[in-house]
Amino acid sequence: MNSTVLFKTKSENSYFYDFKINQSLFCHPALHYLIKLHSDGVNLKNWVKNLKGKQIENYGFFTKREIQYYYKKFLLLQKNGYFSTIDKKHRLGANLSAKTVESTLANLRQITFEVTDACNLRCAYCGYGKFYENYDKRKNKNLATESAKTLLRYFLKLWNSPLNISHQKNIYISFYGGEPLLNMSFIKDIVEFVKKSKVLHNQFTFTITTNAILLEKNMDFLVKNNFNMLISLDGNEKNNNYRVFKNGSPAYKHIVKNITALKKKYPAYFKKKVNFNAVLHNKNSVAQIYSYFKKHFNKIARIGELNTSGIKESQKQAFLKTYQNINESLHQSEDYSTIEKDMFLNLPTPKSIMMFIHFYSGNVHQDYKHFLYSSEDKQRTPTGTCAPFGKRMFVTVNGKLLPCERIGQQHALGSLDEKGVSIDCEKITKLYNGYYDKLRKLCTSCFNSETCQQCIFNLNITDERPKCLGFMNYEDFSQFLSSHLTYLEKQPEIYSRIMKEAIVE
Repeated sequence: MNSTVLFKTKSENSYFYDFKINQSLFCHPALHYLIKLHSDGVNLKNWVKNLKGKQIENYGFFTKREIQYYYKKFLLLQKNGYFSTIDKKHRLGANLSAKTVESTLANLRQITFEVTDACNLRCAYCGYGKFYENYDKRKNKNLATESAKTLLRYFLKLWNSPLNISHQKNIYISFYGGEPLLNMSFIKDIVEFVKKSKVLHNQFTFTITTNAILLEKNMDFLVKNNFNMLISLDGNEKNNNYRVFKNGSPAYKHIVKNITALKKKYPAYFKKKVNFNAVLHNKNSVAQIYSYFKKHFNKIARIGELNTSGIKESQKQAFLKTYQNINESLHQSEDYSTIEKDMFLNLPTPKSIMMFIHFYSGNVHQDYKHFLYSSEDKQRTPTGTCAPFGKRMFVTVNGKLLPCERIGQQHALGSLDEKGVSIDCEKITKLYNGYYDKLRKLCTSCFNSETCQQCIFNLNITDERPKCLGFMNYEDFSQFLSSHLTYLEKQPEIYSRIMKEAIVE
């Protein structure tokens, strides 16, 4: 694969991007480099391809002096590794090791308990509803308290072991559903157990995701224990037509009544600890969600699209009618720039720009080691899949241990019951490496493989030759670079804001 990509932004500025820099050319080697060219620089592509160590006679839009200047630069860059080929197969040649799995377990930052699979609402688009088929059957079942305590004892040993190097960081104990407040006895027991537990270098924080139907009844306990609270609400009454009780009656007024009670009784807590999650669909919009929460609660809600994985074949048409894209909805708003400025990293484009700057500018370093030493020859695994339990562990009511709540429950990596925890690091390693081997050929031909964000479990990984929607060839990648640079050229202040405000963990 060629190491250099040439592209032009909508502002008619031209750049070339290279995956590799030789140490003899720059004092600090970086994995990626981005250089702005002459305004007609993309026309270089037409003659750079044909350079075979001879002078070019067809100048095109360039003067002879400009061609000679660029030609000398080209020879210098070519001598130092530009316009060469890169061994993507080598770079993506790493496999997962059992030691890595053991390390991620010992440094686990979040355990999310599916407290119950029961719910007092029946939202039409629910991830456990009619659209989806990648979850266990809902049986109004509660997670056993003793099973959860068994898992916590397992992790307390790891958190207090030398393998835990995540010092002075929070460990989040999260409660999820179904509707978690339906099993309040479980939450109270686990909070009491955790508060009595000791970890040497970390501290615990409790979080909950709730539909707020039972919030007023239980808010004293949640406030007393300083819960981070995420309330699910899609905007105004009309926007919430999909959020209904099991008999089909609207839930909006009940939800708002409870939220208002919390805000009135605990205003300081509400301001600091309560956030909202709104699902985008065909009965609301980004603009409506933004204005509603800003006006009524002075909050910037998180907006999530419907999960596109695990859709039943028979429900695809109904799903597509319900689904709405965040960027498309935002661009239809009259207050586009105001909303984007206010919501910032809660929207996909600024978030994507943040990742672009961190991965492609060559000016952002993860730590001092990354700053001082080149990572050019370091191998890594294919795809952007997190290491097993690298971010969190999701515990289902049936005792399945998953790396995330957004993936199909058929992808469990372990199990749990009152007797013990079953996590086989060697087995997990073999499973992941089998997936990597299946995808490695595809990934090595992708121009965006260095910074891939694609999760294996959102692909049809059981297929003999899985397809990846995030795959980029040369032209795709050129367009990707162009769109992000165009955005930054038009809004240069975004760069400064991201560097000052954004934290990537």
